[in-house]
Amino acid sequence: MPAFDTAGSEEILSPAEKARAARYHFDEDRQRYIAGRASLRRILADRTSTPAGELVIEESEGEKPRLTLTAGAPGIFFNVSHSGDYAVIAASDTAEVGIDIEQIRVDCPIDQLARRYYATAEFEWLRNLPEDKKLQGFYRLWTIKEAVLKCAGVGLSVPTQSIRVQLAEDHAPTVTCSATGQKALGEFQVRELSPVEHYASALAVSTKEEVRIFLDDA
Repeated sequence: MPAFDTAGSEEILSPAEKARAARYHFDEDRQRYIAGRASLRRILADRTSTPAGELVIEESEGEKPRLTLTAGAPGIFFNVSHSGDYAVIAASDTAEVGIDIEQIRVDCPIDQLARRYYATAEFEWLRNLPEDKKLQGFYRLWTIKEAVLKCAGVGLSVPTQSIRVQLAEDHAPTVTCSATGQKALGEFQVRELSPVEHYASALAVSTKEEVRIFLDDA
């Protein structure tokens, strides 16, 4: 959403969302937040047949945002991520979802970060990549880790080093988790997304069933 079209958007935000928007120092950041939040509300409104301005989105520190619905409204799981000029929103009627997007920055100290936050096997895999593929490889691993953690709703309470991602050209990424009590994270379905050039993105869904993904760049 690089254009940040916010015409008519602020009026559907909640008082808390409007207050948060007003706290942004730079207008571009404020418009980015309004556009992203309004897009989320419109997507959830369409899926639940509830007016966007009437949706109640509960947010607590350390927990995934939840939608409080009126009786009879269909349930929905959702997750949001933003980086640079773009935001991605995942929504599902049947299972928890986690999504991440990261702007690929050429000044990222990938060796230093990978040594600290990646599993040993991942670090070695990155070291052995051709130089022109290391940056993309680093971000591919990171977005998958983030998507899985967000899907589980555990954040960084689970060490990222305990999540091992294996990438392959002929099938979807596989994930294993060695953290105590978190084996289920390795059972999520994971898909890499390519929403826009110079960004990496990944989606995780908490189901073993085949995942069908419908993309909308509205």
